[in-house]
Amino acid sequence: PLQNICCLLDSEVVPVSFAHITANNKTYGHRFLAPGEITLNSPADYEAALEKARVIADAEKRKKLIAGTMAQTASKLGLEVVEDPTLLEEVTGLVEWPVILQGRIGDEFMDLPPEVLRSEMRNHQKYFNLRKAGAEDIAPEFLLASNLIASDGGKAIVAGNERVLRARLADGRFYWDQDRKKPLGNWAKGLEAMVFHAKIGHMAFRVERINLLAQQLCPFVPGSEVQKTRRAADLCKADLVSGMVGEFPELQGIMG
Repeated sequence: PLQNICCLLDSEVVPVSFAHITANNKTYGHRFLAPGEITLNSPADYEAALEKARVIADAEKRKKLIAGTMAQTASKLGLEVVEDPTLLEEVTGLVEWPVILQGRIGDEFMDLPPEVLRSEMRNHQKYFNLRKAGAEDIAPEFLLASNLIASDGGKAIVAGNERVLRARLADGRFYWDQDRKKPLGNWAKGLEAMVFHAKIGHMAFRVERINLLAQQLCPFVPGSEVQKTRRAADLCKADLVSGMVGEFPELQGIMG
């Protein structure tokens, strides 16, 4: 994967070598939008030369551009971006010349739990969720950061991303419908087949220990009810054996 080393001290090339490459005063811009090499006469030229070649070298500048453009796009839709600093940081590292595009979730999926929609769009597709100001539920629109200025304004890119999202959410829909065919308590029986630790038994044993500890703690928690606490303990790990958590493991503890 190593293509080139650019190493300058003032205007002089420092001829360091690594692997099969010796350093020079060349660098490269965006591979599609500005192919070809760039000659640098000074390190001071680096950022400006790359920006002309459609690469924003400064990560902080890139991040602010992404966040600002998304906020403007959302505002035009009467919506706001759901803040997600971790995702913003990740996407900043994935694009060199960010172009913000708007896509839409299929109406047939909007009755899925919002956690399922968020998980799929955020963790798998790197999309940013939108919502009405102050609302909890997400809007049917989403934003994505493309690394390309497309001749069709991004229509094909958006269509492709929407197609992938529909396929993933169709899986979510299937497991959501299947899992609800039996009560959560029935799923707990499957915990006996799930190893918690080789030396201390399966997950069902862990639930028994949680139940016992919860009962012992109840007297120290004002207003707690032993029966409800025990019931909560019995159910707290039940969703681990559900189809939904099998498909979307990041939702364990939420889907139940």
